[in-house]
Order: sequence, then structure tokens, then C-alpha cells
Amino acid sequence: MFAAGLLRTPAILGILGITFLTFIASVRATEVSAGSTVTFSVTADGSAPFSYQWQKDSVNIAGATIQTFRISSFQTGDAGTYTVTVSNSAGSTKSAPATVTVKAATAATAPAITSQPVSQIVTAGEAASFSVAASGDPAPAYQWQRGGANLSGATGATLSIPSAQAADAGNYTVVVSNSAGSVTSGAASLTVQPAPVTPVTIVIPTTSQIVTTGHTVTFTASGAADGGQWQVSNDGGSTWSNLSAGGAYRNVTAATLEITGVTAAMNNNRYRYVTAAGTSNAVLLTVAATFFPFPVGLAADSAGNLYVSDTAADTVQKISGNGTVVLLAGTAGQIGTTDGTGTGARFNDPAGLAAAPDGTVSVADYANGTIRRITPAGAVTTLAGSTTTRGNADGTGTAATFSSPLGVALDGNGNLYVADALNSTVRKVTADGGVTTVAGKAGVTGSTDATGTAARFNHPTGIAVDSAGNVYVADATNNTIRKIAPAGAVTTLAGLAGVSGSSDGAGNGALFNNPGGLAVDPAGNVYVADTGNSTIRKVTPAGNVTTLAGLPGIAGLMDGTGGTAWFNQPQGLARDASGALYVTDTGNAAIRKVTPAGTVTTLSLTAGPAPTQPTDTAASSSSGTGSTAPTSGGSTSTAAPSTGSGGGGGGGALGSWFAAALGVACLLRRAVRPR
Repeated sequence: MFAAGLLRTPAILGILGITFLTFIASVRATEVSAGSTVTFSVTADGSAPFSYQWQKDSVNIAGATIQTFRISSFQTGDAGTYTVTVSNSAGSTKSAPATVTVKAATAATAPAITSQPVSQIVTAGEAASFSVAASGDPAPAYQWQRGGANLSGATGATLSIPSAQAADAGNYTVVVSNSAGSVTSGAASLTVQPAPVTPVTIVIPTTSQIVTTGHTVTFTASGAADGGQWQVSNDGGSTWSNLSAGGAYRNVTAATLEITGVTAAMNNNRYRYVTAAGTSNAVLLTVAATFFPFPVGLAADSAGNLYVSDTAADTVQKISGNGTVVLLAGTAGQIGTTDGTGTGARFNDPAGLAAAPDGTVSVADYANGTIRRITPAGAVTTLAGSTTTRGNADGTGTAATFSSPLGVALDGNGNLYVADALNSTVRKVTADGGVTTVAGKAGVTGSTDATGTAARFNHPTGIAVDSAGNVYVADATNNTIRKIAPAGAVTTLAGLAGVSGSSDGAGNGALFNNPGGLAVDPAGNVYVADTGNSTIRKVTPAGNVTTLAGLPGIAGLMDGTGGTAWFNQPQGLARDASGALYVTDTGNAAIRKVTPAGTVTTLSLTAGPAPTQPTDTAASSSSGTGSTAPTSGGSTSTAAPSTGSGGGGGGGALGSWFAAALGVACLLRRAVRPR
């Protein structure tokens, strides 16, 4: 086969049994341009092997002895008639001739532009292109220019700019040239308009914040950078004024505003964040009365009521489903050991709570070293433990002793499980007050997984029980979550003993920081008030840990979802029938709600009717009798404030700085009480 218009025509030659299929010239003479590539090819039909000899004008061509013969640059001297002789063992035969001539040379023509490039207007980031069409012989070459300067690599008939920017704007021309000359196109302008500014939506991810007086609240403008200006309106948003740093306000030009020591005068203030890119939505601040100066323990009953123990006030209060708060038992500012009804009863740093379906509440009365019970009518009795002796004795009622009961949890049979923190043990209390030690050895700390008293704990605080009878323990100082099977075998479900942190992960690949209150759902997932991290964590039955809400290491008050919500030393946990978690956010003196999706809100509470003071005065005479807690050796020392709680909703362990501050506060509190 050869170029330049040769036709393929079969010729069947019956000589020596060899049939040829070859390319022959058409009837007309075939012309090719000088410099073209011409290829001749023949196909023979016969008995292989074949040999070939190509001829020009009947003269053998040296070296042309294969089936195909090619002339790479056909010139005038190559013009002529070409044949090929094909041979095999039976003989040889010659193909039909193919005649090739060279076109006469013609004069080159200078290029002429037949279609000019067209001006364009594009938006920054859009594609732009210019095209030109030109004639000329030989075929012309192209060089695009902007402002008269050559553009590197722009040598085609079309110039493409994939994403035009302001720097690409200008006048574009193209030089079209060949050996006969060159021509420059007309100028085509490119105008690049700025991309439209997308309005920046700055959102504060809460419609309101509820904070108790004297505490701190934080607002963050999502999607905004620092360098803006926070503003406040105290007339419902009609007028706004810039905030100045100092006093209660911090970070007034940063995306996150902090308001410390919130006062009642700030109630119903609105705040917004203003930047050059836009203004955030306005958010309402609600300042609520402090119902719980230091909420620790938390429990929920089947009717949707919550119960809160307040270590600083020495009371247990009830929150109904509509957010009304009433005193269930104890008197604020009065400590003691008295059993009685309502305000006639006395507590001493009540901590963990557990609620039975009928509304009976069990209390870990930490500084009294006892387990108390409160009926729905507010009648308080002591179920187990001695108010005069600290220890670790198993027994019934007052014959049993505790060191520092923090967490309590109720199982399906009416038994209570108690995290006896300073004994580093887990105790069981039957409905009739019988106390036994389930796991751990009194006074011996450690992290050993084993059965019963061979296992070791280090300051257990929160506690919860699932429907199968498994007991879960927040082993605070070990920074682990432990599991006690019904037969007493203790294993570590998650966390690495002795190592604090906030990492999510599986088993000992997860880290906690002083975990406190626990709650468990029907599927066996354990929820943890990770007190030192100010987060709420979730642990699956397989030990996989994730952070449900809160930002590790950030202590503050902000409603939101996941990491956009902030807590401050959360301790108690309780779970309701819908799957929502409730949290005693101790450092914020607030009760928070966490949905299964991790959305956090602060409960809006109102005061219910004041309790009626009992007519007998026996209770008031004991107001100071519990201010000191006897030790197991008979000497007395001022009781430390509770450092956590569990059960029903669990409780938590305080950070060391927080515990120290509370200890000082409690000492001062008791120093001024009447003796």
C-alpha cells in the first residue's frame, strides 16, 4: 500500500500456482507532493515461503526484498513505474505496475485570517477562550500574545484560559505565519469581572442560653473569624451598642464571647457579632435563679421527674416534668443526720442518687457515711451505715459502716450498689439494709481485674446497673470504666489505668480524665460524665468509646450539638425513657439535657411552692450535729465535700482544683453555723 492516491486492486495470476493481491495505480497517473511518504505493498497467494524483489522502471532496487517497500521522502527522482517480483519454490511472477509522479512545485501563499478572535467578558473563575481561522500554503503556525507579549505554549488556533482571573484581563492578538509571510489578528479584549460576593451567614448555634447567676456563659459565632465586634441590646433588639472588654465581658472582638459572673440585670439581654462580612443572628441570654449551688447527684423516675442532690445546700430537690423545682428533703444551710420529713430531715453532703419506679429515692449521704431513703412524700430514713463510725464493716443497718459512699445504683430486684470511694470498694445493700462487699478490698487501691475482693479499684465514684445485673463503675483515679459481672468478676471495659486523656477509641485505646457519673441504656451502652474533660462520653458493650457532647478541655456553658456544646465539670447522669440524658453540670450550677444525637440544652426551671416546715423542732436541734464526721478510729475530722455520685443517674469526681475550692467553701460554711 502506498500513499498519494494509490488504489488497491486484486490481480489473480495463475502462474506456478501463485496468486498475487497487489496495489496498482489507477488508470490516471498518481501524483504525490514532494517530501511525501509512499508505501508499496503486495500480497501473494501460493506456497510459502516467498521472496520479494522490488523494481523501479524494471530495474531491481537494492535492498528492497521484503513484502513492503517504503520511500520516506518522495522526490522528483523517485518518480517512475514500480513492480515487484515474487518467487517461491515453484517459480516467480511479477505484479502489475504502479506509476507514481511528483506534483509540480507551486508558489507558497502568505497566510490570511478568515475569522478574527472575539472579545469576551467573563466572571473570575470562569473559562475563557479565543479562536482564529486562517488560510495559507504551507499551513500556517500560530503565536498568541497578550498586550503584545508572546504567551508561552500558546501556539494553536485556539487559546484557552480554564479559570480566568483579574491578571488575565487585557487585549489578545495572534500572529499567523508561514514561509511566505505573517499576519497579526485584530485585538480581542478579555474583561474579567469580580466573582459575586456570597453573603456570609454568621450564626450563633443557639437560640438562647440559660445561665444561673454568678456563673459564666459563652457565645460562639459559627463561621466567623476573630476581629469582629460583639454588641448587646437590652431593649429587645431595637438598639445595639458595642461591648467593651473588662468587667463581665471578655473576648469582645473574638468569635467567642465569654461573660463571667452573670448578674440578674443581664436577663433578657441580646447579643450579636458584627463583622465586615456580615452580622450574626441575635441570641437571647436568660439568667435564672440558682436553684442548685452545687448539684452533684441526679436520678430520674418512671414518671419523668428528676431528683438532684445539692452538696453545698445539703438538700435533695425534685424537678417535675414541667421544670418546676420543689424541695423534697433537707434544709438549705443545715447539716445533720436527722431522719424526718421534708425540711425536718438533715443531710451532710448528699451525693449519688437512685430513683425507684415508685419515686422512692436512695441517697449516698457522703459525709454522714450512710445510705438514706426518701419516700415520694419526703420522709427520710437511714437504710444502712453508721453516723458515728467510718469503716468497711459488712452487716445490717447501723452495724454496717462505709467510708465515703459516693455513687448509688438500683437493680431490678431492689438492691442498691454503692461506690464506697475512699474504701475503693463496691458494696451491695439489700432492701432490708443488709450490706456486703461485692468487689475490691477496703483501703487497698489498684487496677487489678479479678473476682470479688481480689479485684482492685482506686476511688470509684459513678455506678450504674444494667437489666442483666452487670454493674458498671467509674474508677475515677484509675481513669477507667470497669464492669462487674453478676458472679463478681471485674474487667476493665475502657480506659487505660493511671493515664488521663480524652481520646476516643476501643478498650485501653480510649482515655478518660477523672470519670464520674454513669448511666446505662437497654442496649448496654454506658454513658459517662467525663468530669475532668467536661464532656459526655458513650461506651458500647464492646468497649468502643466516642464523645457524645462537649469539647475536651474546654470548661464553659454553651448549648449546641456535639463539640459545640460546653460543660463545666459535669458529674451526675440520669437517663429517661425517651433515651435523653440529664446532666448535673456542677461547675455551671445547671441541669442540662442531651439528646441521643448529642444536642445539648439547659433546662429552664421555675420555683414551685415552698415546703412546709414540720411542727416539731427536733430537726432544728440537730442542725450542727453532723458538721464533723467521726473516723473509723473514733477521732473526728471535718468531712470533705462530696467528690462525685452515681447510680440512677450516677455522679462524678471533681477535678483537684475544684475539690480544693469546694473544701475551703465547706469549711467556711460550717464555721459560721451555730453549734
